Amino acid sequence: MTIPDPEKAIISALAHYMPELTSQGLTRIYSQAPKEWYKQDFLVVRATGGGASRRPHLWAVCYFEIEAFASQRGEASRLARTAGTSMNHASREGFRYVTPTEAGYLFGFREVNAPSLMYDGLSSKHGDAYMFQGTYQISVRALR
Repeated sequence: MTIPDPEKAIISALAHYMPELTSQGLTRIYSQAPKEWYKQDFLVVRATGGGASRRPHLWAVCYFEIEAFASQRGEASRLARTAGTSMNHASREGFRYVTPTEAGYLFGFREVNAPSLMYDGLSSKHGDAYMFQGTYQISVRALR
């Protein structure tokens, strides 16, 4: 079995550990900002290419950012910190990501940069939108 897409596994873990971002079967955790993004509080996961895995045929090391958007500064900060804590739990518990075509688990979480207030192309143009961003590292391995 191949190593699962790390970004999809991370989004799945966040949805599992942050059920408050899911309603009526739809999650507010995305790989890019949704249309009408300013009408909701949500997370964006941006996974980048891997770090150096000592055994790339067995697992992938992935750096990723979690961006937390909210209409209140405190809520954006809380979402970002909760997301980081959730990924730490997912790693320690060996969160399993299983779809009909992929299966794997997460391990080896590390915080690279703690969440901080950022101004980007979206939130900088809206005085009523805040974005906190944290950078992390995690590994994903295929289930056997």
